[in-house]
Amino acid sequence: MSFADLLKAYSKACRIEFAPALGACMFILFFLGARSFQDIFQIHVLEAFFVVILQFFSAFLINALTDIDTDSKYKTFISDSVHLLGEKTIKVLVILQISVALILTLHLSFLFNNIWLFPWVLAGTFFSLGYSVKPFHFKIRGVFHASLMFAVFSMIVLLYYVIGGVPTLPIFFVILSFIILHYGITLVDQTQDYLEDKQSDLLTPSVRYGVTRTLSIAFFLSIIGLSFGFFGFYFLFLELSTLVNFGYFLSFQFIFFIVAVILVLAYYMPLKGTWDLVKISLIDETIEQKMLMIKNRLNHPIWQLSGVLGVIIISVIFFLLKIFGMDGFSF
Repeated sequence: MSFADLLKAYSKACRIEFAPALGACMFILFFLGARSFQDIFQIHVLEAFFVVILQFFSAFLINALTDIDTDSKYKTFISDSVHLLGEKTIKVLVILQISVALILTLHLSFLFNNIWLFPWVLAGTFFSLGYSVKPFHFKIRGVFHASLMFAVFSMIVLLYYVIGGVPTLPIFFVILSFIILHYGITLVDQTQDYLEDKQSDLLTPSVRYGVTRTLSIAFFLSIIGLSFGFFGFYFLFLELSTLVNFGYFLSFQFIFFIVAVILVLAYYMPLKGTWDLVKISLIDETIEQKMLMIKNRLNHPIWQLSGVLGVIIISVIFFLLKIFGMDGFSF
């Protein structure tokens, strides 16, 4: 077996296809927190990004290892990759990656003279690995499934902190909004595996609570997340309007109207799609037929991408207003 084969297997096991979304999140945080384009090239920003990447890959690797029996039936491209790499190799890789991530975090703690950075990332590491690892296995622990949100939250806050400092209340709500919205979409995506999870005796949310209830929870979370997004961006741009010059033809009200429209358009597709899935789950058909219809209607990558692109556009608007406004630029 060649090195190229091992690298390909590694990329499949750690779900490299989700890496672009992670990179997009990085740009969102950069545009929200940075004061200039040069900020992204700072060594501490790159260190924090590597911490998040290593945590991300480690979480997916350990999840692929623990779900190998289920994946061997329904996601063979993952289970085949695990078999090719070997259980021992995956465990060694996870230990090495987490160790490097924690060493980099320790360096960041000294760099920023903040002793809380290390335990903060350590807590995020616990929940990201505990999502899949026994005896915790939060993935099948009912409400503890949502601990996945804290794992993501800890990494996002770390990235924002090294770029823009301690998050303000509006930034906190924007981050919380993003995490809740995309957790809701992820919950919807996992619901399509209801039949497979039930046959494998995995008590995922859809198996524990039922398909309709899980989809309804996901829709409710999306509404909450969107509300937090309106709140966060409103006060974020309001705060910016008191610090910089928006120009002669722009007002805070006009800018926020544009932001609100972008936010609604960005999440209209996943919101409408989730509501359609709720309605499908209620029709008078067999569960097998309903799950087939749900899989046909669901478009998880596009729904995630739609939301991410919308938030990127809003973040770019915020960044441009910030840097040009500080220079006295008039629109």
